[in-house]
Amino acid sequence: MTYPPLPTIAPAQPGETLQGFGCRILAFVLTERVTATLTDEQLELADHVYPLAIANPEILITAVDRLADARREILRALAGRKADRAASQPAASLPAPVHSRPGGVTARLQPKPFTRSPGGVAIDVGF
Repeated sequence: MTYPPLPTIAPAQPGETLQGFGCRILAFVLTERVTATLTDEQLELADHVYPLAIANPEILITAVDRLADARREILRALAGRKADRAASQPAASLPAPVHSRPGGVTARLQPKPFTRSPGGVAIDVGF
């Protein structure tokens, strides 16, 4: 069984602004429901222009809902790709755990040394 090829988007056109290209990518995801053929940079650009796309005061709420669905697909694709990259990294290239760094967030707390006041009073316990 052969499947038809996935749809692709044309690259940025000469004279096309980044916002225009980002809106075109957002429209591509909205109509085609495909994120597999887009690069991470293209998906991030589409996410970046999402607020511009819904900023029109005359936009219908149904259009905002559909754009929000497309944005969720974009964010899901980006998160999945990030998780795949993290899982494929060898352990040696991962950053050191926070607790092993000096002063890290989970660094072991050092107790304050016990000091006696200079004029300390001795208490006889009676033993």
